[in-house]
Amino acid sequence: MPTVLAALPLALMLALAGCGSGDDSGTVASAAGVGSGGAGADGATDGATATSSPRPGDLAVKFAQCMRENGIDMPDPVDGRIELRIDPSTPKETVDAAMAACREYSPQANGSAGSDPEMEAKSRDFAACMRKNGVEAFPDPDPGQRGIIIGPEAGDDPDFQTAQQACQGILSGKA
Repeated sequence: MPTVLAALPLALMLALAGCGSGDDSGTVASAAGVGSGGAGADGATDGATATSSPRPGDLAVKFAQCMRENGIDMPDPVDGRIELRIDPSTPKETVDAAMAACREYSPQANGSAGSDPEMEAKSRDFAACMRKNGVEAFPDPDPGQRGIIIGPEAGDDPDFQTAQQACQGILSGKA
């Protein structure tokens, strides 16, 4: 089940790109966003204009709601983090249809526009760190791509969580 890792300016974002590995373990995807805001009951906003882009935290909540409405069981984000475990028995068509229906709310699809050379460099350094820390199948990001697409050979690696903890500071600039 491929997964996308994308770097936001302050956090690591994991978002599901698709499904279909055929293995029997669910894949976890999480996305870190920022706090929510928006219109109150009277329609007043908290400072955002009608033309501003939605905040990643707002998108994460809408994404989770949309995914549930389209047959994918997932909780609302906690502290802006999406946790998504896809039951391996869920048909690929269901996952693909839900992802397509919810694309407009996907924090991955709605990240910063265009390519960020500094973030691309951090993503390459993150990938190298993941390999150095035992996840040999962790790929480099493609040039101009927001995020890194990984498959089960990297995502299911027993060293993945430990390596991610060791490397996460690279993306936030704390390494």
